[in-house]
Amino acid sequence: MKAALPLAALGLVLSGALLFLYRQAPGNDAPAYFENVARLRQIRQLDAQWELDAMKSKLGINQSYDALAEPLPQLDALPHQLNARPGAPDRDGGAELAAGVAALERELGRKAALIESFKSHNAVLRNSMAFLPVAADDIAALAERYSQPGRGGTLRFMRTEAGVRKVLLQVLMFEDGARFDQAGFERALAGMMASQDTLPADLAGALRLFVVHVRTVLRECQKVQDLLDRIAAAPTAAHMDRISTLLNRGQERNALQMQQHRRYLLLLSAALAALLLYAAWRLIRSHAIINSVNGQLRQANEGLEAAVHERTAELEGAYGQLQSEMAERKQLEGRLVQSEKLASIGQLAAGVAHEINNPLGFLASNADMLEQYLERIFEMLSIYQDAEPAMAPVPGLAARMRAQRVRLELDYLRADIPVMMAESRDGMGRVSKIVQSLKDFSRTDSLQQWEWADLHRCIDSTLNIIASEVRKVADVRKEYGALPEIECMPSQLNQVFMNLLVNASHAVGPLRGLITIRTGVADQQAWIEVGDNGCGISDEVLPRIFDPFFTTKPIGKGTGLGLSLSYGIVQNHHGRIDVETAPGAGSRFRITLPLRQRTEVYAQPARRSASPASAQAPMTGMTPAL
Repeated sequence: MKAALPLAALGLVLSGALLFLYRQAPGNDAPAYFENVARLRQIRQLDAQWELDAMKSKLGINQSYDALAEPLPQLDALPHQLNARPGAPDRDGGAELAAGVAALERELGRKAALIESFKSHNAVLRNSMAFLPVAADDIAALAERYSQPGRGGTLRFMRTEAGVRKVLLQVLMFEDGARFDQAGFERALAGMMASQDTLPADLAGALRLFVVHVRTVLRECQKVQDLLDRIAAAPTAAHMDRISTLLNRGQERNALQMQQHRRYLLLLSAALAALLLYAAWRLIRSHAIINSVNGQLRQANEGLEAAVHERTAELEGAYGQLQSEMAERKQLEGRLVQSEKLASIGQLAAGVAHEINNPLGFLASNADMLEQYLERIFEMLSIYQDAEPAMAPVPGLAARMRAQRVRLELDYLRADIPVMMAESRDGMGRVSKIVQSLKDFSRTDSLQQWEWADLHRCIDSTLNIIASEVRKVADVRKEYGALPEIECMPSQLNQVFMNLLVNASHAVGPLRGLITIRTGVADQQAWIEVGDNGCGISDEVLPRIFDPFFTTKPIGKGTGLGLSLSYGIVQNHHGRIDVETAPGAGSRFRITLPLRQRTEVYAQPARRSASPASAQAPMTGMTPAL
């Protein structure tokens, strides 16, 4: 241990020195340097193109100023990127490069201001230049009109037109860069302005407007040329040359420093490698000693692992038992919640049925009395109709009665009112049947009392409750056999029938399906089958359809408790559920129930339903019962 301390101290010293040199090594970011050079070259190109576009705008080659505005965002952003890139300048030249970039930005800003001023003055110049030929043509037209025969001063008008044409030609030549006699031109303009007093008002006005635009062209030409000279004389190229020199100088200095630091790093790395080799030789010797100690520890660990495995097996057994109890409790809680919901819904449905039944009785009673009253009225109308011939002596009375009978359509009413009353009584009968089915379905058996019940009536009541959901997707075919009353809890079986019928309606495809209900008796047991021609159940899903909370429906569409509760109810009735299914060929659920419950059912509470894995054997030709 004591011998290792000097080696560790020496290693720390060498590592610290190596790290120090590495941290002090100058950054030689070659990609950043070349990026800066490329940006500087791009700035040069944009600046040259900027000046060229200004000259094109002055000559009228560019019809818009978009070319002058396009480089502005890049010329504003590129200098900032040039100054912010690390690795381009060294530490000593960073401030100098920043000052050069700032100077370049200021000069580009001044040049942008000159470009904006050039754009405004050149726009005025272009507009006036475009107007001058039009104004000259207008003056020529007016001069020609006033020079027609019969009017005096024809020579004066022709001189005016010739003077305007001459001035226009000189302006165009001046705008193209030809030499220009400023004094002579001003005398020509003054002469034109002096002659306007002798001209007609409209021709004098056109001449004044022409002279104003000529003076505007002369003034703006000088300003535009001055701005172009100032733009061309802007020292942006000198600033860019200075920045390029600073970048090259910093790159060369960084390269020399990098070479020197590499030599130092190489020497320290060699010393550290020699130290590591020595330490590795020491570790190999220590490894042999450690191996001998590890052999002894391995023997002790084997005994400890056996004890750990034994304890782990005990914990796994306890964990499995806990998971089983938690699953059972979760299943019981789900059934309890579902039972409470069904009980609340049953009480609500019974109350609604009772409230509907009272006004339904009033309607039925009033309909009976209305039929009796209508019969009496119809008898009286028949007597009136028979008495019409006897009213012939009274003038107009028989005709008035016939016309009134035709207007009121009494013959049609006597035929239609009985039909309407029959339809109304049929509708009230259907409502009464639905209310009775709702009362039968929602009857709660809070004390779990057994009674004799007709399963056909239970099925019909259930169909009446869910008719709106089932009949819109499938047809229901009943194939009832001779089925006596059985001893059961009807409300619980109603819940089983509803779950099976609703699942069958959900299983049919987009086309209209068929749900078949069959009943019968075999071996002193009643059986009920609910089949459909829907999608069927896959082999992967089939073993789990009776598990609590298992569902293949989307979230919010099913709870996964329907078949689980149905399985428990059938088990409490000492029955069984068998399933026959195939993917794409539909499913068939068969419920088998004893006709009479055993005596022990009354002596003790209903047993907890067995798990799906312990169901009875299947019926012949079916898949194993779940």
